[in-house]
Amino acid sequence: MHRFLAVFFFWVLSLSVCAHEMRPAIATFQFGEDILSLQLEVNLEAWMAGIDPGLTDTDDSLNAPMYDQLRALSSEELGQAFAVRYSDFVKVIKVSAMEQSLQITIDDLEVLPADDDKLSRISLVNLSVDLPVGATNFVYEVDLSMPNTAVRLFLADADPRVEFVKTGEATGPISLDSAVSRSFLTIVLEYMELGFAHILPKGLDHIVFILGLTLISKRAVDLLVQVTAFTIAHSVTLALGLYGVINLPASIVEPLIAASIIYVAVENCWHERVAAQRTLVIFLFGLLHGLGFAGVLIELGLPQRDFLVGLLSFNIGVEFGQLVVIAVAYLVVGIWVLNKSWYRTRVAIPASILIGLIGTFWFVERVAW
Repeated sequence: MHRFLAVFFFWVLSLSVCAHEMRPAIATFQFGEDILSLQLEVNLEAWMAGIDPGLTDTDDSLNAPMYDQLRALSSEELGQAFAVRYSDFVKVIKVSAMEQSLQITIDDLEVLPADDDKLSRISLVNLSVDLPVGATNFVYEVDLSMPNTAVRLFLADADPRVEFVKTGEATGPISLDSAVSRSFLTIVLEYMELGFAHILPKGLDHIVFILGLTLISKRAVDLLVQVTAFTIAHSVTLALGLYGVINLPASIVEPLIAASIIYVAVENCWHERVAAQRTLVIFLFGLLHGLGFAGVLIELGLPQRDFLVGLLSFNIGVEFGQLVVIAVAYLVVGIWVLNKSWYRTRVAIPASILIGLIGTFWFVERVAW
């Protein structure tokens, strides 16, 4: 068991120190006066280096050295290197209408400065789409060389529409008529999937936090109360964050999320059972995690028209992800050792210490940003 915990610890640390995290792209279409334009927000160096978009970290690719060389370029130098690849790039941006592929032209490139050298640099590629006369909708296909993409359409006098597309897949027909809207079920399923993905596999800190909650919760009612408090709390701040009532920078939220992991780990070592005040503390930390969730939807631009449906669906996806984490922990470990006399000394405390160390590492790393 101790060997398993040690392997888990080093695996988590290896994920947390990834220098070049792969991020999804955002394709923003603007339509007005029969003109369709596209701004693609993407990790351009990853595409130029031929990094597999299915990876979570560019360091896992054989082309990582080329990626690092491109990252070392200045914005101007990257733009010059990209200009040589214009003809290749427009071939992977696939937009079609009226059953024909549309001609695309690159207008300009803006390389955004990275807030942290450990994070991927994002570029804005502005493109013009040659839309045929009479086209009422279009389809956007994500090439196999491009990452999962949030496709957004902005129409005059209408809320933006958002659709999430995986690598190698295409959207359904996206209507250019502001009066046409997507089905309720489609919106629900898309935001549920996004919420679930934010826990599994992307929400490593949230996974560690939930695992910490399970370690001394031998009774189902104790775990249920904690998870419910956490759910209510992050739902509140998720909504407030999306409405703009609360807007804390990631430099504050992320270290505090790491601190919540440390607290749970320390209390697990200090108490044999779930203390009464723990639920209140979990609720307070849930408020912080909710702000972290809000950042995802804010970045993608949740349409006002779909706000309530998207918010609730995203939350359902998050809760389903959390329940899967709890179920897996119980079936893989808990069901076998939870009622053993040595469970606390051999499992709960060692696992809590490792979780506390992980939280401490993240806290120091995030404060150092």
